[in-house]
Amino acid sequence: MNSMKKTELWFLAQTWVRSNHVLVWCIAAPYYRYMPCDPSDLEHEALLTAYQVMSGLIRKDKNLSLMSRYYRVVFRSRCIKMTTGVIVTNCDISQMPAPDQEQEQKQQELDEEVIQEALQVLTNRQRQISQWILSQPTPVSTSVVAEKYGVHRRTIQAILSNAIERIIENYGHQPIRGAITTAS
Repeated sequence: MNSMKKTELWFLAQTWVRSNHVLVWCIAAPYYRYMPCDPSDLEHEALLTAYQVMSGLIRKDKNLSLMSRYYRVVFRSRCIKMTTGVIVTNCDISQMPAPDQEQEQKQQELDEEVIQEALQVLTNRQRQISQWILSQPTPVSTSVVAEKYGVHRRTIQAILSNAIERIIENYGHQPIRGAITTAS
């Protein structure tokens, strides 16, 4: 930045962003609805990115005609980071506590006992369908369950809804319905 003062570079970056307003929004458009910001915040990020790219090009003695190419990559990356809403930091994984395998295994056994106890209040058909769903390695849709048992999807929905009601009646866990509903 020998030949150009920081203030001159700042004004140049502002001019570039105003001149390329459409480009800025085209880059940000796929990510904008996921960003926790308003249009003025996005314009400020665009300006900071332009300043960063220009100063990098000047520092590396590259031609400023490459600005658009570099800007697209850097600003897209910045937009993606803004969608996460999290500051990415370097962390040492060796400093993270490892889960105790013995305690984890006890927790799984306890969960299995609780599940089997809860299933005892269901009818045979409800229990059969529920156990099959729970035995699947990945979540399944009601359509898949209906196909497996040769019934309509609405029938499976009714069976599962009634099973949930029985568990709630016997154990009084109202939050269960919300958890199961969101899972299905």
